[in-house]
Amino acid sequence: GVTGPRPGDEKQSAAELDLVLQRHQNLQEKLAEEMLGLARSLKTNTLAAQSVIKKDNQTLSHSLKMADQNLEKLKTESERLEQHTQKSVNWLLWAMLIVVCFIFISMILFIRIMPKLK
Repeated sequence: GVTGPRPGDEKQSAAELDLVLQRHQNLQEKLAEEMLGLARSLKTNTLAAQSVIKKDNQTLSHSLKMADQNLEKLKTESERLEQHTQKSVNWLLWAMLIVVCFIFISMILFIRIMPKLK
């Protein structure tokens, strides 16, 4: 007649099933541990990058502040220089023109007065 599953076969297939389930569970545990390690590594790298970015932002803001201060100082000093050059050029230019004219007239008179050498 019709034969059903034997008790030995059921025990063997149950043992094989238990073995397969144990292997899958071990694989899942290994994968979970690996994922946990990767997550920790990612967290460490992210925290390191965050600290570097914070330092860079602080350096950048300090540099911008210094650049703004330097720009203000440069504007102030350039205004002072412009005022100084406008004052000094006016009288200095007239003094130089007078000196050049005096030297020119003196040379003409010197040439007229001095006799020619023979």
